[in-house]
Amino acid sequence: MQNARNAHRYAQLKQGEAAASTQSWSDGVGLTHRSIQALMKIGVNRHWQSGQVILSRGQSLGAALLLIEGRLRVSVITPEGEEQLLHWMLPGEISGLSSVFADSTYPADLVAAVPSQVLQIERTKLMALVRQDGELAIDLIRILGLRVNQMFDTLATQGMPTLEKRVWATLERIARLNSVQVPEGVQVSVSQGDLAQAAMASRQRVNQQLRRFQDQGLIRLGYRSIVLLQPSMR
Repeated sequence: MQNARNAHRYAQLKQGEAAASTQSWSDGVGLTHRSIQALMKIGVNRHWQSGQVILSRGQSLGAALLLIEGRLRVSVITPEGEEQLLHWMLPGEISGLSSVFADSTYPADLVAAVPSQVLQIERTKLMALVRQDGELAIDLIRILGLRVNQMFDTLATQGMPTLEKRVWATLERIARLNSVQVPEGVQVSVSQGDLAQAAMASRQRVNQQLRRFQDQGLIRLGYRSIVLLQPSMR
């Protein structure tokens, strides 16, 4: 009986998320191998240590940034002075395209979450290559389209009526981006503090909600990780 109730609850949460967000925007967020090789011929490698600020919101940007190794944190500061985590950049992802193409400032803060290697691609060289390489241009357009979907997905999550659905939708959004398969389900590498920022709620309230999910058999909490359990495991 308890397993049936848990499965029903899981289905309700899934339905709530599906109704408010787009199709999995994060499938294929990285550039193709061909595009990466083309950009590496014109870019310059830079290395960043954990915690170093690579870009600040409102900063002028004369280059696109391709992550080669490591992980980058993309966030903004709300009017209340709290950090809201928007996204983690993983190897193969590129940032700053909209700012480079539109010749505008960077819209967020970009920080190295771990020691990272970033390829810096100067604007004039990138524009010249885009004009010459149609396949690369199409790949960059694909990335920009996925970023638009990401924005709507984030807005949809923020607009959910309850903390329960907001935390669950945020977990699944992060899982699509930064997770690994484990025997019990999907393991998401995220701290509760980062999850709280992404869900726009206090860490205490998110912790309480995660404990309820765990009691219901939906997740298993670990050190800086959360396993979303498969329905069949409950």
